[in-house]
Amino acid sequence: MKLLVDIGNTAIKFAILNSQKKIIVFLTMSSRELVAEKNFRQKIITVLSTIKLVLTDLTLLALFSVRPMWDDLFYQLAADLKIPFYQVKKNLFTERLKTDIPNLRNLGADLIVGSYATLVLFPKQDVILVNMGTATTISLLKQGILLGTIIMPGLETAAEALFERAQLLQKFDFSYDNATLGKNTKQAINIGLVNGHLLAITAFVNQLSTEAIKPQVILTGGNAVYIKKLVNYHYDKDLLFKGLVAILQDNKLI
Repeated sequence: MKLLVDIGNTAIKFAILNSQKKIIVFLTMSSRELVAEKNFRQKIITVLSTIKLVLTDLTLLALFSVRPMWDDLFYQLAADLKIPFYQVKKNLFTERLKTDIPNLRNLGADLIVGSYATLVLFPKQDVILVNMGTATTISLLKQGILLGTIIMPGLETAAEALFERAQLLQKFDFSYDNATLGKNTKQAINIGLVNGHLLAITAFVNQLSTEAIKPQVILTGGNAVYIKKLVNYHYDKDLLFKGLVAILQDNKLI
């Protein structure tokens, strides 16, 4: 069994690639929970047991990360288990991905694996990739080349900033509201946050579509749940892990 790890800005996701090459996401935890290494390992052990696995079943650990401060924890875990450790931007080659970006160091690992997945899943199409995480990124791949990306604050990031700075506003679970104007504070915030984010995304997608040939629009990321039913985009919650698996395959590691 291969252990796949996605270290994001606010959350860490764990998945297993089983012998049938199926990706099984089995744990999502906040970055804060990684403060205690003992706690982090115990969580993995406990959740693995629910799918009838133990740490010693793991034969490889591969990750992509935008938080380098956590990388050594996983390197040490792989070392303790005596299994190979691979990391995007460190010791995994991504030659299939061509870019029009001068400095490849500026490419985030999440953008690399997401773009890589689109090349495998939609090899003959131009692609607009919308990744809704801590930040929302909208990227254009044309004729297999990553031309660039747009970055804006993620939906939950914007909400946290609003609730933190406006003392009289109380936190609530926000959602899409089919109204133009709010008649109370909650409805007005829903329209501004969710509807506003949706309008920004669709505007950027429409703009980028004029620079591509019948692009396939792909939606992924933890915050995609807020809008996935409101747009006619291809939704894939496991897209980034699929990109990591494709990179491992191209490196002949699986």
